[in-house]
Amino acid sequence: MAGKCNHEESRLSCIDCSKAICSNCLVECPVGFRCKACVGSVKNPLKGSDKKEFYKTFGLSVGIGCGGGWAMQYISIPYISCIICFFLGMIAGRWLATKIDFALLPNAGKTITCGLLLGLFLTPLAMLPSLLLSLFGMMFATGGTGIFTVLTVMVSALFCPACYIAGVLQPTVGRRC
Repeated sequence: MAGKCNHEESRLSCIDCSKAICSNCLVECPVGFRCKACVGSVKNPLKGSDKKEFYKTFGLSVGIGCGGGWAMQYISIPYISCIICFFLGMIAGRWLATKIDFALLPNAGKTITCGLLLGLFLTPLAMLPSLLLSLFGMMFATGGTGIFTVLTVMVSALFCPACYIAGVLQPTVGRRC
């Protein structure tokens, strides 16, 4: 049952129009082979990003970032707070993964990360750079006597937000790649 394509003889046919297609003309689809004419006419509902899904994901990410930023103020166990923030982020990330549709949002990782950063910026963590500069200045003003305390506060202040973001991204984006 061989047919003639424009380029060569072929036994393959398009699943839509049943026209013979050669290896140069075929387009591989999840359900079989299509000719180039039929591929151009098929509308794919998953093609491109859905703006509604983008805004929903971005808004939820901003909310999760804001909530995590406010919660981090009350977690003040030296060095262990980073681990607590990571697991808090994983809980929030698992909830977020159930609410968004990854098929409609091809850049989900970028959208979630930007939303988390904006949400964290809307909390007192926005004052983090000035806090770190004042702690650094205090360390030199005291002659290095409180260096362990200052370093403990700096590590917690820097790594808790980073661990929270990593915790949120792990169940949402990390398992999708």
